Amino acid sequence: MSKLLIYAFFLFLGACGGNQPTQVITGSTMGTTYTVKTIDSNVSKLQIEQVLDQVNKTFSTWDPKSELSLLNRQPADQWIDVSSELFFVLSQSQKIYQQTQGYFDPGIGRLIDVWGFGAVKVEQKPSRAQVSELLSLSSIRYLQLNNGRVKKTKDIHLNLSAIAKGFGVDQVARLLKKHQVKDFLVEIGGEVIASGKQRGRSWTLGIEQPNGAEPIATVLNNQAIATSGNYRNYFVWEDRRYMHILTPSSGLPANTDLASVSVLSTQAMMADAYATAMMAMGSEKATGLAKRLNLSVVLILNQQHDFKVVKINP
Repeated sequence: MSKLLIYAFFLFLGACGGNQPTQVITGSTMGTTYTVKTIDSNVSKLQIEQVLDQVNKTFSTWDPKSELSLLNRQPADQWIDVSSELFFVLSQSQKIYQQTQGYFDPGIGRLIDVWGFGAVKVEQKPSRAQVSELLSLSSIRYLQLNNGRVKKTKDIHLNLSAIAKGFGVDQVARLLKKHQVKDFLVEIGGEVIASGKQRGRSWTLGIEQPNGAEPIATVLNNQAIATSGNYRNYFVWEDRRYMHILTPSSGLPANTDLASVSVLSTQAMMADAYATAMMAMGSEKATGLAKRLNLSVVLILNQQHDFKVVKINP
């Protein structure tokens, strides 16, 4: 479930008024960049990167020594103790798997690898026969959780890339709140959470439109936002253009009427996962899911000659 994050830029409104010092910390993590912007804070870059390093040590599929990589190498039918962080994200993933009727499924790590969307690079895309063979070892429904332990009932590989980045955003936000920082914005690779205000004005960012139109201004009132899309990062297979997101039920690249999905939530990890699922399911099912869960969502639909913006629960 490769995630494409397509925020054009941040529209940091509210530059006028107030004289509180603004701190901006930037760096690299999870194969992308991060920005932490705070008002009147003494939280250091070292403290932030310690949090992000721990997230990587837990969830990275690129690091063979990460907790997730070690879990993927464990045999099936064996109970394994895991960290509270990994257990929490896996339990939330199972919940979202049910809510999205399987469109969010981090148990498809083997399929992600064979397509070359993860840490494993491939020379050519798989055949339909290869995909069909791996489907039987590709679902989070073959994972059991119980009191801090997990058991794979089949030899599945987990890939949490469509939720772990959002979890990292939430963890940095948690650090800031622990240090009594009330006004901040945290961004990792386009996943964002905002708290309070920037010099008396709400944090506002722009969602890029594929046709080059004015970015869609979105105000964050103590909210997170995540975007998934297909018009920056795509590939051609069997003479058709596809996004780097799979349909878990088929193991094939998703082919829907959506150019991008932006989801607002109280947690970045939830927004992250829902955005991926909605891209895979298409606009009709995404609209139904947003209404059922009361999610604020911005859909950009592919039209025959242009794009259409649809806002749900704005």
